[in-house]
Amino acid sequence: MPTANSQPSPRNGWRTAALAYTVAGVVCILAMAVVPDSDVGMLVAIAGGLPWSLSLLTLGLSPGVASTALLMLAVSWAVNAALLWWLALRRPRRPGHPAPSHLT
Repeated sequence: MPTANSQPSPRNGWRTAALAYTVAGVVCILAMAVVPDSDVGMLVAIAGGLPWSLSLLTLGLSPGVASTALLMLAVSWAVNAALLWWLALRRPRRPGHPAPSHLT
């Protein structure tokens, strides 16, 4: 017998996206740590970390830049994953309650 809450939650899509992005980020960052000379891997890691990975443009070509770049990419993936998890786990606004004043 159907109930009032039998429809899938719209949050499930955000949770799926957050989980997929988190897993992809861990795989990309670990792959870059293991095989740092992969051009395709680096491009995927940079694209996945956008817009924060644009900070790589500030790096110069000096010794040790690869480890700094890897750290910056890991942080950019973590920030994006945190934002996705925030969207997935935040409480939905209840019907009948007004929107916060800063949203109106």
